Amino acid sequence: MNTALDSAAIQHLLDEFGLDAEAVAALEALGVAMNERSPEALQAARGESALSSATSPFFLPLLPAGMSEPQRALVNALARASLGGEWLPRLLQEWTATLNPEEPSERALRDCRPLQELLRAGALHVYAADAARCEAALAAAERLGALQLALIAEVAARDTHDHAEAATGLSKFMAQADACVAARLADGMQMALLFVDCGVIARIDGVWGYVVGDGVRDRLGARLRTEVLRAQDILGHPGRDEFACVLAGLQSAGVATLAAEKLLRALDQPLWVDVDEVYARPAVGIAVFPEHGTSAVELLQRARTASRAARERPERFALYSAEQERSEIELLLYENRLRAAISQDALHIVFQAQRDARTGLIVGAESLLRWRDASLGAVPVEKAIAAAESAGLVNEVTLWLVNGALRNCRQFRDVAGLDLRVGVTLSAKSLRQADLPEFVLSALKTWNLRPSRLTLEVTETQVLAASLESVETLQRLRAAGVRLSLDDPGAGYASLAWLATLPFHELRINLAHVGDIVESPQHLALVESLIGLAHRLKMEVLVAGVDDEASAALLKPLGCDLMQGAVIGAPLETPEFIRKFRED
Repeated sequence: MNTALDSAAIQHLLDEFGLDAEAVAALEALGVAMNERSPEALQAARGESALSSATSPFFLPLLPAGMSEPQRALVNALARASLGGEWLPRLLQEWTATLNPEEPSERALRDCRPLQELLRAGALHVYAADAARCEAALAAAERLGALQLALIAEVAARDTHDHAEAATGLSKFMAQADACVAARLADGMQMALLFVDCGVIARIDGVWGYVVGDGVRDRLGARLRTEVLRAQDILGHPGRDEFACVLAGLQSAGVATLAAEKLLRALDQPLWVDVDEVYARPAVGIAVFPEHGTSAVELLQRARTASRAARERPERFALYSAEQERSEIELLLYENRLRAAISQDALHIVFQAQRDARTGLIVGAESLLRWRDASLGAVPVEKAIAAAESAGLVNEVTLWLVNGALRNCRQFRDVAGLDLRVGVTLSAKSLRQADLPEFVLSALKTWNLRPSRLTLEVTETQVLAASLESVETLQRLRAAGVRLSLDDPGAGYASLAWLATLPFHELRINLAHVGDIVESPQHLALVESLIGLAHRLKMEVLVAGVDDEASAALLKPLGCDLMQGAVIGAPLETPEFIRKFRED
């Protein structure tokens, strides 16, 4: 799909809508007048605030934050009287390159309507005493708006044709794959279908536009054809970010695995987009004929299922198995039930107490998600979170947890006089939400709590897997006064030195993952070394999973700061928690 219109198509529409040199000159004059004559008055007329910076371009603060960058470039060119000659066609062509033909109304609301309102308000203001110039400016602005709407319609119409061609191409690929299946039935050889989820093209579409995304997809396809596939193999495009490769004849299924490894090496090489280095993050699913299917449709479906399982594996490829399909079905069921649970307010929170090992006082509580479904029963928290992430609901669940934990924290204080910290576990996807700190601070303000009353728990593996934006989010939360806990480093023990670069207040160690420290001196020594390292990094240590007095007695002389587990108390509903610990 290539959404950009060529220069001839752009010029044809310019002529059709009467955006000639005279109309362009009227637009440029309007832009200059708006830029020079009392911009503050125009802002006041539109209910805008004053410019945030005297050096900012005049138009920029007036434009909606959601307006696309190409549209902003067009507006700023208008303000500089730089639309004449070839510039307006070029700017319009760049703008069409970023259009998503599947969302024409969204772009019209985001770009076209705000520009029309801006130019209309500007013309009425700066030409209030000159009816002729005002009329000319309004007419030119109307033509520009109508032209952009026509461009959106043209791109959408072309996309309909492109989708028809793409469907034909996929039909051809499936016919070729079925012919290959028939040949294998005749000669008794094996074949394989590799489903490749690139994991990059959709993001490139959003950042650089669909034309650039097309170019990257073509380059990835060329790599597959020249570096991985043989002359007899078949390459198809099931989706925007997907490839399907038929390995036409194989002596054994192991060859398909070797091909997947070779494919990953080829696609893992960097791609240059302008001056930026971009990496695909492909995952490959493998379905082998006849073991996993006896038709092209069946092989494609099962290879796609395997590619989703491959996303969770470090090697990023997977052979199809029936268990993957059962997991997919189960996950879909859990997703649907979770949506219903959220809408019906069927989720709830329990709290497990945390005790200061030095004073013996209850100082905090971890909030734990509980979900009891009428048909599924008690859903394990790990399945609830997996369903939330798969369904795109993890942010809603996280924000619900934060707000619920803080509401109960306030209740602990008001009802029982318990001035406790509450902990909430975050997922890596939540950390990638740029507005997470603002939401957290808003919730703290709603419940009139100090930021230090909230502890956000993050696993090291999640932070390592997340982008730099996630670390910046953690730094903003720490600067706001929220406590941050590194929740059980697990496999990351070998690289704990990296902890020094992260803004955590607390290291959380779970004895369920470490092992029995009473029976095993090695496990006890590991916990001792972790506590010492954390203290040298100026971090407190909370040990969870402390289920007996013998373990608690061993932890105290090691310098453990906080404990959590059955020896202190099981997770409790809010009323039971208050009754138990108000007495303490």
